[in-house]
Amino acid sequence: MTGFSHWLEGLVCYFILLFAVMNFLPDSSYKKYIQFYMGLLLILTVFSPLLEFSGVEGTIRASIESFQAEEEQWEEKAEAWEKDWQEKTGIIEGVEVEP
Repeated sequence: MTGFSHWLEGLVCYFILLFAVMNFLPDSSYKKYIQFYMGLLLILTVFSPLLEFSGVEGTIRASIESFQAEEEQWEEKAEAWEKDWQEKTGIIEGVEVEP
């Protein structure tokens, strides 16, 4: 019963979010894009109990966590590269260079 109530809460939150987003759009030109992505979100919300019971949700979570770990490693590499580049070129952050 708890799972059903969480699923129902998710649906209610989805419709509240949909109502808020659709009413606060400044232009109707974005309406089709918002409806597309909100439709994808609705599919995920409706099928979330099936994903949970089939074990797919765990696989998705593991994939997301590994992606986040890789992203952090790439950010660290980029920062190290940028620092190395600044040291090699003699650029000091916050100092203006005259042409």
